[in-house]
Amino acid sequence: MDFYMKLVHGSVKHVKGKEENLIEMNKTITVLKEEEFGFQLIINGAHPFFCKLGKRNDIHWKGLGESIRIEIELDENLREHFKINFLGYVKDDEENLVGDPILNKKSLYIEKDHQMLWIEGKIPKNYDQESIQVKVKAFYTKGYEREQLLIEKELTIKVIDYVLKPIKEGPFFLDLWQHLCNWARAYDVAYFSDEHFEIIENYIKDLSHLGQRVIDLIVTDYSWAGQRCYEVQKNHANLFEMNIVKVSKNREGKLCCDFSSLDRYVDICLKHGIKEEINLFGLIGNWDAFAFGNPVKGYKDAIRIIYYDERESCFDYIKSKEELRTYLSLLFRHLIHKGLWDKVKIISDEPNNIEIFKECGDFLQSAIPAYRLKYKCALHHQEFFERYGENIESLSLNTCELVNNISNIKTLKEEVKKRDGFLTWYSCCFPEKLNIFLNSPLLESRLKGWFTYYFEMDGFLRWAYGIWPGNVFEDARYKSSKWKAGDMFFVYPGKDLKPMQSVRLKNFLFGIQDFNLFKEIEESGKMQEVFNQMEKLLGKKKEMVFVPERSVKMEYSLESEKYDDLRNDLIQKHLL
Repeated sequence: MDFYMKLVHGSVKHVKGKEENLIEMNKTITVLKEEEFGFQLIINGAHPFFCKLGKRNDIHWKGLGESIRIEIELDENLREHFKINFLGYVKDDEENLVGDPILNKKSLYIEKDHQMLWIEGKIPKNYDQESIQVKVKAFYTKGYEREQLLIEKELTIKVIDYVLKPIKEGPFFLDLWQHLCNWARAYDVAYFSDEHFEIIENYIKDLSHLGQRVIDLIVTDYSWAGQRCYEVQKNHANLFEMNIVKVSKNREGKLCCDFSSLDRYVDICLKHGIKEEINLFGLIGNWDAFAFGNPVKGYKDAIRIIYYDERESCFDYIKSKEELRTYLSLLFRHLIHKGLWDKVKIISDEPNNIEIFKECGDFLQSAIPAYRLKYKCALHHQEFFERYGENIESLSLNTCELVNNISNIKTLKEEVKKRDGFLTWYSCCFPEKLNIFLNSPLLESRLKGWFTYYFEMDGFLRWAYGIWPGNVFEDARYKSSKWKAGDMFFVYPGKDLKPMQSVRLKNFLFGIQDFNLFKEIEESGKMQEVFNQMEKLLGKKKEMVFVPERSVKMEYSLESEKYDDLRNDLIQKHLL
């Protein structure tokens, strides 16, 4: 059989039909012990074939036709530390089929076109060899014929005798927002049921592995007004988030709260080491106060809280400031009683009216006057950035705001640190540069970690770790006039109730590892030298320009192996 196979760098994106740019990777890579790494394998056959992975047999429903089996051959002590998977393909905004989800399947019928595979590994800290020879072999058979070796590719992995700390122990402050009700809908289970919490724990495990630091508690209904999902007809999805607190009014007319789901969720997060911060969503700066409505009379911010009236046997909304204050007081006092208050920050997503923010903030404070409320804001409005109040401890700046204020970042960070906060940055539906869209260069997912270090930020925030359009595996596009495909998710909803990872997520993880590594190098006192070297690849900060309203001008290299070379050079000079 005429069969094609090539090793490709892990930061190279595969677009079906555009294989001419897929250059074969260097035959040697360098890794640290306990570092997660990955590379890719692209294959193609002259005609349809059934492909199997590893030392396993399978048969397709079409029966015994032509078959290829891909196997990784390496030191037997390392086999359990390597995995190989097929990539799936989803449509981007230009209707290209882009390799992104890492499939759980171990066999796949390949009718036509090229197919990319993802290979990942980690060298354990007790491994005592300086290098590893990895052979990727393709075996061919047809019908009842004996398998024969068709082609093989070889890769040398140089192992540096330095143990990289687990991501959880590194300083990168990761803040990926959680949308629990969307996870429930993806699997068609009841909100906050036992089945839902099984799914939640699977997703929290994955977030913990990335080094997630923040617990998100959505404590009102429809905080983002469903991202205006009610306006979208094509590939529609329900993106509304529900209150994790179950609110009711008893027969005596007293407002009551059931915090059992909130407590259960917090306990899951704490169990998996997500414990640095608790963010309360839906209390201030909520979206669509006018378009989607606000049931609380005389209140200028959009705040929506559903309760069940036991006396009338019906649902209703809190509609008075007095009942709203009662609910807030019950919520805050519960968090105090649980010993969580020191971790709590009220988060506002892109507030744009400082007067309403201050007025509503005073109201929230009136619900718990003996305890100071702390705030956190994700911003992309310059006026709000310039006038933020003293109670705002932590800030996250959109890429545009970050570039626009690049000369003031050190001063801003010093102020945030005085307040015991964190300064992070984020990208969302804009700008086009340095994002994680399906049509973004895959390397940009990894560069999030590099730029976080280069900009001297504490970490990175992202509005969506996993929410999905109606049928994400068929079409990843949603609200295309405003959102690029892939903007909504790093992971896909796997059939096993677990998140299905993507190559964008893997590259993002590699970038976090790089950030933590640079922080370790920094301890050698060579921080300025690191910045000087990075400048050659990432561009000069003084030449980065904000282009109103939603763009930036930045010049950075997109050659993956240049970043590998610089990283390896810094390791050799400053860690060994």
